[in-house]
Amino acid sequence: MQATSKEYAVALFDLAQETNAEDAMLGELQYLKEVFDGTPGYADFLDSPCIPVKERLDAVQAAFGDDLTEYAMSFVSLLCEQNCADILPDCAQEYERLYNQKNRVTLARVTSAVALDARQKQSLSAMLEEISGTRVKTVYEVDASLLGGLTVDLDGLLMDGSLRGRLRNIREVMDE
Repeated sequence: MQATSKEYAVALFDLAQETNAEDAMLGELQYLKEVFDGTPGYADFLDSPCIPVKERLDAVQAAFGDDLTEYAMSFVSLLCEQNCADILPDCAQEYERLYNQKNRVTLARVTSAVALDARQKQSLSAMLEEISGTRVKTVYEVDASLLGGLTVDLDGLLMDGSLRGRLRNIREVMDE
């Protein structure tokens, strides 16, 4: 991640704290990140020196004017004016990291061999919150190559309870 995107994210986070808008800004940045990620070439268009800044700002206003607060709109416009709209996804990611750090939220990525039902997800989330001592934001994925069980990446701590992982461990013991 670029130093520039971190600086912008920190400044935006500070502003959001001053105005008690951290949650709203997080939601708007996630929305913008989805738009930028889902629209290849959009950031290039907003950064293009071949298109006058006024036209780019008008396009941003037309696209987001009704959906964003004044501060979020100003942020996107600033990135556009500085020809660095391409860093918006990185800014959103850094903002979310700062938000999670302040609010003691830990990220968990759970990968299971089969889809988990709502009860299993709720139980697993409660267990992860107990282990971490924080609120846990969980993303669930399915990977049939695990054969059975699941893996959990809890903010960089990997817990492998998959059948594939157990078989790999058995193979390593047998090879010794």
